[in-house]
Amino acid sequence: MSGAELPIRIRFEHTLYPHWGRWAGYVQVAQHFDRAAFAVGLHGTPDDDSDVPAWLSPLRPVLKRWCRRSGMRWYKVSDLTAEARIFGECIRGSWDIVHLLDGEHSGRYLPGLLKLGGRSSLPVIATFHQPPEVAEAILDGELLRRLDHLIIVSPTQAEFFGQFVPAERLHLVLHGVDTSFFAPGDRTRANARLKCLTVGNWLRDWDTVRAVATALPEIDFEVVTGANLGLMSANVTIRSGLDDDRLASLYRSADVLFLPLLGATANNALLEGVASGLPVVSSDIAAVRAYLPGTEAILVSHADDFVAALRLLQADEGLRSAMAAQARVRAEELSWPRIAKLHQAIYERALGRLAPIHEA
Repeated sequence: MSGAELPIRIRFEHTLYPHWGRWAGYVQVAQHFDRAAFAVGLHGTPDDDSDVPAWLSPLRPVLKRWCRRSGMRWYKVSDLTAEARIFGECIRGSWDIVHLLDGEHSGRYLPGLLKLGGRSSLPVIATFHQPPEVAEAILDGELLRRLDHLIIVSPTQAEFFGQFVPAERLHLVLHGVDTSFFAPGDRTRANARLKCLTVGNWLRDWDTVRAVATALPEIDFEVVTGANLGLMSANVTIRSGLDDDRLASLYRSADVLFLPLLGATANNALLEGVASGLPVVSSDIAAVRAYLPGTEAILVSHADDFVAALRLLQADEGLRSAMAAQARVRAEELSWPRIAKLHQAIYERALGRLAPIHEA
């Protein structure tokens, strides 16, 4: 951006997930732009049908049925309200770009409304987070084509989304992490037992967690989740409803991030764990390999292999230390300031201010 140009005004919309803390999630990217070059507006929408103007409340049941037939299975009345709000702001000339941070929940009507309102030149960008098998079930390809640019967070999404937009409108940018809040701590403690930490709900392989914990009674497992896991072995402690500080403390006090997955694109727990300097034992799937391509992780496919990997780390403190150091290096490569710069280049390109770029 030249000195004569005004800041690019970006309107961000994201979905409010109650289980995310202040430092979690893709919404963090909005906090890390060069404020001399970008003016940022951020709003969060509840993941339900609650956000509707009072004068429209009597029509809420009709709006719910309408939204359910929208071609986007996760689209709700609150998302419709958010799009209407953004449209009004854009018509008033408030923004240069709209970035829908959770594309699975939004973008159903906005591109068409902007066209009808004479603002079709205003780029609408959306980021998508779900793996292809989920995206195919919840999204409408015709609606994807109406978006100006799509951002994906894993190379495993490229084939699916590439069906709907040309390569110059599809951008791979890996998810970031706050490397200041999630940071290594002193793991010295009196208890010599290895402590593994598992965090999250979505697409976690709880059968493998249960089997591995049962096979390794000499190792302690801390599980942070809102999922109902039922009875677990005596060496498993289940926690929920933790605030940010307590969660960060658990990362710092653990020895290993133990994260069996059924699928993934980006994964907050994976990133928070490596930022906290944890060696990782996770599932050998393409999305995880994209985020952890080096020696910071042991990636396996079966419960017996998870058991073997944890026994190896239990016996070899030097290996744990080496993996922990590499984990922190990888996290710093994915810090939000670095990831935000890649987004900034996409915005400038969308406005015709930048030559074609190479995404991360």
